[in-house]
Amino acid sequence: MRLNRLFAVVAPIVLLLPLAAHAEWPKGEREKYMSQCVPAAAQKIGEAAAKAHCACGADAIKSFPASDIQALMDNKASDAMKQKAFDQIAACKAGNKAKK
Repeated sequence: MRLNRLFAVVAPIVLLLPLAAHAEWPKGEREKYMSQCVPAAAQKIGEAAAKAHCACGADAIKSFPASDIQALMDNKASDAMKQKAFDQIAACKAGNKAKK
């Protein structure tokens, strides 16, 4: 009987742990991403569109674990992780075309 109570208390906490790993950008990294992304994108699509596209991209990858985001920002991510991030960000580009 005690095990059932213990399990009832511990199980929800254990199930929520993966959600904590997919929280937000590491402190200061979103701003760093935006400061690199906007000028590069603005050369091709203009300042306003670049801000919107980069913000969408930042929101798209914020669900990644903080360690993956940090690796991407430090240019230490694996090729597979870079491709996954690129695919997520590319969805923003496709979404913008669909709105036009």
